[in-house]
Amino acid sequence: MVFDRHKAMLHSFFSPENNPGGDSPIRQSDRCILIDVLNWRSASIIGAVGLAVAIVAIVLRKSKKEANPVVAKASDRPAPVLPCIFCDKESGSEEHLWPDWVHRFIREHGIDLGGLRVQEGPSPEIIDDDLEKTINTVCHTCNNTWMSRIEHKNRSRFMLMLQNAPFTIDPGGMKILTEWAVKTAMVQDSIKPRIGNENFYTREERVAMRERLEIPARTRVWIGALDGFHLGSHGTDFTMAATKTDGGKVRIGTGCANTIYMGYFVTQVVTEHIYPEYQALGIPEIQPPVGISDSRLIQTYPKVLKKANWPSAAFTNGGPNGIGYLLYRWRQGEKVSMVTKDGIER
Repeated sequence: MVFDRHKAMLHSFFSPENNPGGDSPIRQSDRCILIDVLNWRSASIIGAVGLAVAIVAIVLRKSKKEANPVVAKASDRPAPVLPCIFCDKESGSEEHLWPDWVHRFIREHGIDLGGLRVQEGPSPEIIDDDLEKTINTVCHTCNNTWMSRIEHKNRSRFMLMLQNAPFTIDPGGMKILTEWAVKTAMVQDSIKPRIGNENFYTREERVAMRERLEIPARTRVWIGALDGFHLGSHGTDFTMAATKTDGGKVRIGTGCANTIYMGYFVTQVVTEHIYPEYQALGIPEIQPPVGISDSRLIQTYPKVLKKANWPSAAFTNGGPNGIGYLLYRWRQGEKVSMVTKDGIER
């Protein structure tokens, strides 16, 4: 049971004619997400589990100068600067969602991704030529220390993935790819529309990521391959529900799924939060419906193979193996209300 309140950035990925893959189970009204859009989405139920997708453009902080500081209205005053999502320092570092060396690779190799197609809800679509989007929810210290180190440790592998060059990933490589994926998911989570100033990942989880590179509990990470060069992300918040003995539904937790792609590489991060009153019940992790993604993804956390060959079987831009099946892997069912982590409808 869910409501859309997340975000996505889709750079030159899908065309309006492409559905996720042939005769997709996705409703016609859902296909706008497959057009390189940032868009509010609707929610749904997965068996006893509900899923919500919301997609939005990056929000950059804006401040206004007060024409008359003595009589200015409160609404005219600059918004307070929020702390970094990973520490207590002031945010505003203008972190790139994708490393600047990726954009440099794109320029040097003449890769034309087209404009960024941005759409918010029913508003008209806007084409933005600036593909090097930044966010300002982290501080300079985090951006230039531990976050930079994660990027550096993964750079050699990502350079191969930008060129679709095959290589073998050992457990150590899977570990640092997982750290990058979860760090990036947390950053992407910080730019979604907020409900009561709420992010999905908790302060404790984000601080633990900074201090110890600790992956949140009930997190799973997969990697895969694409058949073309793409750059973008897609996020989904969802609500988990269980069936009561009387046949009714009870909400037992929330979750967040992030799909991030860069070059020919794609990763999906899913984290669940069980409400405190249900944590002692040993509730198993939710599972998506069986689909084509199962044979195309390599799990890197918490299950780790002794080695994995990349690229795996690639997702395509439409057709029976379309990337849309991965984006909608956790989604099916009916539209329901928006629900926050505390289970309260907003």
